Amino acid sequence: MSTPRIGETALARGVTATWWYTAVGVAFFVAITALFWILWAWAAPALDAPWRFPLSIAGSVAWIAASILLLLDYRPSVLAARDGERHPPSTLTMAGFVLAALGAILLGLGTSSLLAAAAVVAFVLSVRPWTPGVRWRVVVGATLLVLVLVFVEASAFATQGIPVSAFSAPAFFVLMVPSMTAFSLWWWEIVLELDWARTAESQLAATRERLRLANDVHDLQGHHLQVIALQLELAERLLTKDPAAAAEQIRAAQGAVNEARAGTRALATSFRGVPLPDELENAADLLRAAGHDVRMHVGAGAASAPADVLGPIVRESVTNVLKHGDGARARIDLSRDGDTWVYRMVNDAAGHDGGAGGVGGAEGGADVAWGSGLTGMGERLEVSGGKVEAWNDGTSFTVQVRLPVVHAPVAGTSGLPATTGEHA
Repeated sequence: MSTPRIGETALARGVTATWWYTAVGVAFFVAITALFWILWAWAAPALDAPWRFPLSIAGSVAWIAASILLLLDYRPSVLAARDGERHPPSTLTMAGFVLAALGAILLGLGTSSLLAAAAVVAFVLSVRPWTPGVRWRVVVGATLLVLVLVFVEASAFATQGIPVSAFSAPAFFVLMVPSMTAFSLWWWEIVLELDWARTAESQLAATRERLRLANDVHDLQGHHLQVIALQLELAERLLTKDPAAAAEQIRAAQGAVNEARAGTRALATSFRGVPLPDELENAADLLRAAGHDVRMHVGAGAASAPADVLGPIVRESVTNVLKHGDGARARIDLSRDGDTWVYRMVNDAAGHDGGAGGVGGAEGGADVAWGSGLTGMGERLEVSGGKVEAWNDGTSFTVQVRLPVVHAPVAGTSGLPATTGEHA
């Protein structure tokens, strides 16, 4: 099984949260509708039998429990259908059907209303994972059936001296049950489809980028390899006739090899490049996946901040939090202060041991010992005219980076100081 890319976990978590909001909303609507029928059984003068009120309560509880079970089984059914699989009826579904049938019988008897029982049936029909065309036919049919029952029972209750106004509230909610349920679930499926489309779009963009890189590598390497082959062939022919000329061709081939390696590194660097706002989102996702409660503030114009300098700083500060933080909270800030970009990573670090390293304390905090992490940050920023500060105030550990808006270009190809010599 492939490992999810950074950010996919947060997206999946967002869709899951949307589902729970939807499911809770539907269950709450069912509970409100059931409550109106309980009040009807308690207040209606024609329902004076003492057993009707507790029977209505029992039927309402059974209906609410059935709605929860059927909703819990709805999401796996939709996901299975999306993957082309068949989701067989589960224990949750069977238990939901049994409780729904029990709730319809008890609620109908307790309220002396066929409409109350029809409400449970209409809900069960609306919460099933029908195909789109079938679903709306079922919803329209259930709504029309409920509407007919509303008029029939309103007339019947009127002959018993019960005013229509007393019956209007539960009747209205029952009339809304099929459409409310279906529209809520349909809305969640739209969110799910949008998430699938976004995932497919990102995968397609990644595939196109890989193809572009492959073409660029093919063109670059093909050209240099052809030149190298010709130079080496010429050197072989000149080896016995003119050794000096042959050596010159060999040196030229070595230069072509170095150019090919440098071009390949430049291509790899451009392929790995990530805009700074995306880098910050990835950092927040990574910390959340590790269990941190992350708060992030990104100021206006952050997209123009130098990603080649701040990108490695962001990654290093996240590593620092994961290694040395207490794992509860973290805050990420990037803003512009005049002509300076200010990046700040704060994490809860009570009893921080200083292992992450840093420069002398600032803003009155305790001194923090140097370590390899912030040493590397300082070296990167020194080239660009920036500086890094770190301090521990006893409850939190802060890394703050200040970088001039107009900074010196960073040597090398990946945001790191240039190294001497050639490396494969």
